Amino acid sequence: MKLQQRLIRLSVGVLLLGLILHVALLLGYEQLTYRDRALQDLRGRAQILALNSAAALAFNDTRAATENLQTLRTAPAVVLGCLYAEEATLLAHYSPSGARCPKRPQPAQGAGSIRHVESVMVQDQSVGQLLLEERLPTLAERLPRYGLLLLSVIAAEAVLILVLVVALRRRVLIPVHDLAELAARVTERRDYSQRVSTHGSDEIAALGMAVNRMLCAIEEREAAIKENAHLLQALIDHAPAAITMKTMDGRYLLANQQFAEQLGVSTEAVIGLQDIDLFPTPIAQARDQADRAAAQAEGSLRVEEQLGERVWLSERFPLRNAASEIYAVSAIATDITEQRATQASLAQALANLTQLNETLEARVAQRTFELKQAMDQLVQSEKLAALGSLVAGIAHELNTPVGMVVTTSSTMSERARELKAMVEGGSISRSKLTEFLEDLGAGMSLIENNSLRAGRLINDFKQVAVDQTSMRRRQFDLGALIDDTLHALVPLFKHSGQRIESSIGPQIACDSYPGAIEQIVTNLIQNALLHGLAGRKDGLIELGAHVSHGTVQLTLRDDGKGIETQYLPHIFDPFFTTQLGAGGSGLGLYICHNLARGILGGKIEASNHPLGGATFVLTFPAVAPQRASDAS
Repeated sequence: MKLQQRLIRLSVGVLLLGLILHVALLLGYEQLTYRDRALQDLRGRAQILALNSAAALAFNDTRAATENLQTLRTAPAVVLGCLYAEEATLLAHYSPSGARCPKRPQPAQGAGSIRHVESVMVQDQSVGQLLLEERLPTLAERLPRYGLLLLSVIAAEAVLILVLVVALRRRVLIPVHDLAELAARVTERRDYSQRVSTHGSDEIAALGMAVNRMLCAIEEREAAIKENAHLLQALIDHAPAAITMKTMDGRYLLANQQFAEQLGVSTEAVIGLQDIDLFPTPIAQARDQADRAAAQAEGSLRVEEQLGERVWLSERFPLRNAASEIYAVSAIATDITEQRATQASLAQALANLTQLNETLEARVAQRTFELKQAMDQLVQSEKLAALGSLVAGIAHELNTPVGMVVTTSSTMSERARELKAMVEGGSISRSKLTEFLEDLGAGMSLIENNSLRAGRLINDFKQVAVDQTSMRRRQFDLGALIDDTLHALVPLFKHSGQRIESSIGPQIACDSYPGAIEQIVTNLIQNALLHGLAGRKDGLIELGAHVSHGTVQLTLRDDGKGIETQYLPHIFDPFFTTQLGAGGSGLGLYICHNLARGILGGKIEASNHPLGGATFVLTFPAVAPQRASDAS
């Protein structure tokens, strides 16, 4: 049975005994005390609702605050409920009649209503205010509701009165008193782990369970807040930068471990101090001026500071509250001492690179001159007249290493200028420097390898014949040779999106001419880029090899558009190209064919792969046949 039903039955039984004799007295008493009692009830309701709304105000949770105010639906007399945050900012409101909340919460009493304002406290600090307004019913409206009370007042039997008092005390007053004491303990001790004991299923028990749920929610949120604060502090303390926060009068609100270590103190010792307490006067004044400038700036302010032997680059910015008022200035400082120390070495490296570029241009010009002389002699020789097409092919092939040298040197110059700009801007990092040095090493290797390759082409050109080319013969591992060749070409693919993958293992030993194999692989890769993978940024070139009965089969496949069927019989013919005027001369595959047959003693074939793309297969003996030039 509900509490309201028990109270009504008990009150009606007592009221009927003295209704006629005491009605006048009770009416007078009602008129004199109802307003005070209603105000006291409203105050109690406001206290409970304020306690329940503390968490919503602390987290500025409008949804939770609105749900809390909706509990006022159980009190039809309450016509208005308003929850204000700091500085009278309205967070949530409740009004079944559509009434509006006043701009500022103020208590008031009218002829037909009462208004009470209750402060919402969190850890002994006011975080907002709760305004409740209750309509006072007229005497005629109140009489039916207080019928049981009238009967109890005029009851003649002391036993019945005692029973009523005991029942009220046991079922209403004691639970409410327990709730009040619990609220006081929670407010005083901030111990949200306490719970109220509940019995039965009436409204008082429901209120107790609601309070318990509220305390449980507050306890969980308090734990989450503490955990988040701990995690945030841990992140700040482990950050590589020095992080601080100061009030507008220069006192430290926050300092992380990195900042404290630079001063040789603990983070707790810094809180509340000013720069004048931690630094020499000139440095303290400079830091104070930087903070004031950051507070006046629209965005962040970058300042370079010298603290002892270390150089710091700090980013200062103002912090604003909900009202857009600046209440603090934060700074994140990064140690750039090592970056400044590397500027001299980077400048020297840039100078060396510039000198290398100048020397390289002279070397390229000299090699080009030598090639022209050799070409003129070859054309004029009647015995080598049939090699005219090969001359053009060799000239074309010389453009490849020379072009690589020029392109690589230009790229390294551009990278050097970018690095210099990062150094001057203070944005250089160890990873960027490491990446530059790795690129510099790779670029120098590419320049050296291709310069040597150009020299070999020129020297070979002087002794070349259609069926005979003088190259150095030696023993080598095919997998290592291919890896070296691909490594030299890495800068060409680094930013293009194309990929080269080799599955050749280290178990294929050869006694042949590695220069010819390198030239064939390079030409095939360039051919795949120019024709098969043109216009794509995610192409794949795969290399594989196997040996059987002394014969090596080297396969190169791309996943491009393949070769049209009508072109397959002619792709190894001299000057045959589908890209004339767009970078193709028609000699690359012709040279591959001559090297495969004339130098390696093998053959090269082309086909289209069933899954798409072109496939080239170079077949040659692991031990190359003896040539006349081998003896010499």
